[in-house]
Amino acid sequence: MMDLEQIDPARTAEHRAIGLAGERRIGLGCMALTGIYGSVSREQAIATIIAALDHGVTLFDTAPLYGNGANETLLGDVLRGRPDATIVTKFGLYADAGGSLHRNSRPEMIRQSVEASLTRLRRDRIDLLLQHRADPETPDDDVQGCIEDLISAGKVVEFGISGVSAEQIARWPMSCALGAVQNELSLATGPKIEEIAAAATRGACFMAFSPLGRGILTGSKPSQPDDLRTSMAAFAQIFASGRAHGGSPNPGTKAGEQASASRALAWVLAQGANVVAIPGCRSPGHVSAIFNDANGFPALHATVSQGKIAQDASG
Repeated sequence: MMDLEQIDPARTAEHRAIGLAGERRIGLGCMALTGIYGSVSREQAIATIIAALDHGVTLFDTAPLYGNGANETLLGDVLRGRPDATIVTKFGLYADAGGSLHRNSRPEMIRQSVEASLTRLRRDRIDLLLQHRADPETPDDDVQGCIEDLISAGKVVEFGISGVSAEQIARWPMSCALGAVQNELSLATGPKIEEIAAAATRGACFMAFSPLGRGILTGSKPSQPDDLRTSMAAFAQIFASGRAHGGSPNPGTKAGEQASASRALAWVLAQGANVVAIPGCRSPGHVSAIFNDANGFPALHATVSQGKIAQDASG
């Protein structure tokens, strides 16, 4: 792999995107299945994952932070014995008992986190392990050394970084192979040209989280008091301005949700051949609106291939 990366890293990045998520380059972000945007019953969460499997999804993104391990446990219970399912998890960002977030990428903490993730996921190895957020107290070289040990031990297949700038991507030690960079990207954030290009230069795919703008682009509104979006000023401002659907027709209807989701995902995928989108879903209905093979993806990919998606965030 390293020889190919040195010869043509951008091509390697494209191959990684397809290898990770398939030709559609779309997986499932699982964070919302254990809270954050409102409570979800275990039965509904399981049904959502199964619906994604039924629609051909093979990539599932999680982290120890999501539900303080509950999200990984959920995926471990449902995807146990599914070698065709690729799981991405993380280390380095944790919540204390009071809910405050802290960063810790010391090698001993990485090893502890990986062992706990493997137990919860019921797996012998992690397909892709991301540093959830950079730890300013721990040198990148120390992180790299620990990751290389875990890869040599067969506990991790590939490594990546998340929540980073183009400069941080370029600054990572060149001797460290990056499989993926995961950052937020949607019509709501606008293009991330420099970050996507920096990932491609390193031979890494670019995993776009919140490609539907946390529901803004499909007309989703907070409906529960424990929905994190109730405290997001930008979310409230967009709804107040009447721009919640990014110009999508028929907002609030199943067809409107389908059309706006397809348009939003098509725009994200059109940002680069190394881009993978990981929309989040909280119900089988959400999965159907996004992953419906008959009405969603053929139209979505035709739109991408015909170049009909504007390369700006004007909506």
